[in-house]
Amino acid sequence: MEFTEFANLLKPIIGGSYNTKRFTRTLFESMMTENGSLLIEDISDETFKSYYNGRTAITKIAQRVLANLEDENFVEYLDSFGDATTQVLITTFNPHINDLDQMNASRKITDFFLEILRNAASSEKKKSTPKSAEKEDKTSHDILSEKIFASGQALADAWSNAMDNLVSETDTPSMKNHAKALVLNEDILNAKDTTFLERFKDEVEPILEFCIEHDPTAEATPVSLADKINEILTSWKFDVRKIKDKAFRSLVLDTMQVLADYTYYLSDKFLRLIPDRNILWFRNESWEEGEQLRNVLQPESYKKRCEIRDLYMRLYPIPEDNVNTAAVEMPEEQPSDYSPYSAEDRVLLQEFTSDYDEIMVTLIGDNYAFSLVDMSLPSRIKDLYSTKWQTKADYFLDPSLKSYVFGLLGELNKLSESFLGGNNDSASIKSIRTKIRNLYVKLHPNSFDKAIPYDAFIDDWDDGEF
Repeated sequence: MEFTEFANLLKPIIGGSYNTKRFTRTLFESMMTENGSLLIEDISDETFKSYYNGRTAITKIAQRVLANLEDENFVEYLDSFGDATTQVLITTFNPHINDLDQMNASRKITDFFLEILRNAASSEKKKSTPKSAEKEDKTSHDILSEKIFASGQALADAWSNAMDNLVSETDTPSMKNHAKALVLNEDILNAKDTTFLERFKDEVEPILEFCIEHDPTAEATPVSLADKINEILTSWKFDVRKIKDKAFRSLVLDTMQVLADYTYYLSDKFLRLIPDRNILWFRNESWEEGEQLRNVLQPESYKKRCEIRDLYMRLYPIPEDNVNTAAVEMPEEQPSDYSPYSAEDRVLLQEFTSDYDEIMVTLIGDNYAFSLVDMSLPSRIKDLYSTKWQTKADYFLDPSLKSYVFGLLGELNKLSESFLGGNNDSASIKSIRTKIRNLYVKLHPNSFDKAIPYDAFIDDWDDGEF
């Protein structure tokens, strides 16, 4: 097996939020000694991407890895993902490696990787044909064809790079599932790890809290925030490798990755300096900057702040984190091409659900409370209503559809006001979530059959009726 195939098998399972460049670098670093991994820092991210895609042979880096080999690190790296992930690895690699089981999977996959490195390190380049000879043998048609293919390859490479960046920015990290398997337990840490933990808390706690509580798309951002994040990344760049506890080490690595990603949204691309006040303010001085603010900075920075919130909860876990997080029961979808509404209403409904579907699904789903604690979702609900749908909702023609739309807006505004006003009664929230579930069904006539008596199948359906 070639390295590109090996990496492509692993990434969907253990790649998490890492893009192809970061993930490929991690694979090689995890096979090396602590000092040895420093020897590949000079290799560019684009080269690692080429290793992953198979466009560049790994001969040279394989030789560096083998000269500084510590394959036990890779065994520990695979072990850190837990039994459920190990089972997925077993299923994936069974066609390639014999007799895999929970006890030997990490070791055998590591040996398999080691064999790939040995084969690559010992491979030699084929002698190339002299260019002068190639030119003599080629017709004008051949030369033109090569230029066309080269141009197409450049376009393909650019598209691949754009897609990699898009995936790295919009993927929902598997970090949450990984965190469930690796819960930080301070009671079992050794003395050195305990000291590391206290230092880690002291350094990252104020940064995490600030990022959770402050929205860069709605208020000023301190000029020093990105520098403070970079100080943390530098501080833990080497010490993270000295942490013995897997759950703690995983938490530090995830924190470094998410904070590093977040600094992108603090850059000059999205924020501009206000010199007299020494603050950064979101760019919104042109139509293009306004589109960037609404379509990129607002949704993407919100996602990162949610990830930062999750990291804070992992750093300071409490039993109540898992209380009352059950999803509201949803009926089974019955897809259909039929719609009872006019063409004008269908277009407007599509725009409405595009704005509100993510909000509704979040509030209906499990762990809904996490999306409310940092006040970003209530603020988003309020802004959508005041800037757009307070007026536009009245454009719906069908009276039933209009009542569903205003009903949803009323429930969402009620929820938003209760949190922004500090009056978040749990019984009231449960009732609102149930009503939002019912309205979600009614606002998706192509997905749910209106004729089905949902109250006969879902116990709390009538609890949400008006």
